[in-house]
Amino acid sequence: FIRPHLIHRLDRETSGLMIIGKNARVSKIICSHFKRRLFEKRYIALVQGIVKEDSGTISAPIGRYDELRRWNIKSGGKESESRFKVLERRIDKTLLELEPVTGRTNQLRIHCAHIGHPILGDDWYGGSEFKRLCLHASGITFWHPTGNKKMHFESKSPDFILE
Repeated sequence: FIRPHLIHRLDRETSGLMIIGKNARVSKIICSHFKRRLFEKRYIALVQGIVKEDSGTISAPIGRYDELRRWNIKSGGKESESRFKVLERRIDKTLLELEPVTGRTNQLRIHCAHIGHPILGDDWYGGSEFKRLCLHASGITFWHPTGNKKMHFESKSPDFILE
């Protein structure tokens, strides 16, 4: 019996790969892999400004501000870590590969804004206006839930990010 379960979600305007379990048993296994950080996720983002470092780690706690009904950097929030690597520097933008080490709500969007380089099209976290949010879930690697085989999937970035 196939009854799909959403394993993780993407922000509304984020494009790219998602994992869906075929049934409750498989979903439970995959969710336990997520909790044990056996997943590797990669995103492509077009951010404002020129990121000077070729690569790095962003560590800042994320918590919810109830009065604003949104998540952001917050003293006493949950530990959050994202890695980045510059793929291309343009006149006034930088194309980044991002890896969320932890999995907090809006983590990549918050961390990019925190370092002064919000994602284009991200009106919640200070990104300038664009056709849409320039964040794409481009790659995911995980262990197959019923076998001992590592799986890797990639999704081509949308043209508007690569332009």
